[in-house]
Amino acid sequence: MSNLVRLDGTAAIRHLFVVAAGLDSQVLGETEILGQVRRAYDAARAEGTTTREMDLIFSAALSAGRRVRRETVLGRHPASVSSAAVGLIADQWDGGRDEKVVVVMGAGEAAEGILRALQERGVRNVALLCRRPERSRTLAQAWGASIAGMEQSARAIGNADLLIVATSSAHPVVSHADLDRVMAPRANWKLSVIDLGIPRNVEPTARNIIGVELFDLDDLQRLCCPAAAAASEALLEAERLIDDELARLGLSLRGHAVAPRLAELHRLGIQLAEEESNRALDQLGDISPSQREVVRQMADRLVRRVLYPVSRGLRQE
Repeated sequence: MSNLVRLDGTAAIRHLFVVAAGLDSQVLGETEILGQVRRAYDAARAEGTTTREMDLIFSAALSAGRRVRRETVLGRHPASVSSAAVGLIADQWDGGRDEKVVVVMGAGEAAEGILRALQERGVRNVALLCRRPERSRTLAQAWGASIAGMEQSARAIGNADLLIVATSSAHPVVSHADLDRVMAPRANWKLSVIDLGIPRNVEPTARNIIGVELFDLDDLQRLCCPAAAAASEALLEAERLIDDELARLGLSLRGHAVAPRLAELHRLGIQLAEEESNRALDQLGDISPSQREVVRQMADRLVRRVLYPVSRGLRQE
């Protein structure tokens, strides 16, 4: 057995459990990651690259993720970062969502999640801004968004009610100066900005611009997660459930490890009982079938009684 599965408390296995439970997510407890773990595992199984030990580990991790969401307050957290971001602003729009203009900056998995969440909320006027519009046209068409290059960002943002920035850039792509110029002619027209970048995609000082309402991932955690006010208690409960599932996994892995030895012991026991009963029957000569069956059953019971403590010791090893 590999070092990965030899101990039920290894860092790699525990980290998988923590990820599946949503404890390592941008928004604590989000459920989208659980589906991602499941899809990754299913893809590995389809390719034939998993082992029996990996099957046990991933099944236990998925079970832990479900238990954390079912049995703790984390289960009331947003399904994903995208849904939390969209819901935070869309819930403030009492009506007229068709009239609201949303600009999404980015073209990766996060942007796709945002486009999906916007469509589910009934927001239809959406523009997707990205560096290579030709590569993202399929994504925009799939979710009914228009598409434009980053050079058109000032005009697009200037007409927007909501800007969501989710790029993979290592530096801010929306500066304080950019938003200041956009807001100058807007008078009392508020612009909500949500920065989902790690590191931040929007300069934090943009919060100080009149009319700009800027939210980052910390704000989403604070405003959208019921456990944010008592995160330590929720995390402790989640960790307890993870420890419980890790203990169950440990028993399963040890049982799986000893299974071949127990099977071989069982095979040898059957062979030994058969050999000894045949030897005794040869010496007894001509006896009835029922008497022969008594001898065979006696040999089988004796072998089982001798091997039972050995088998039990292996299971408890």
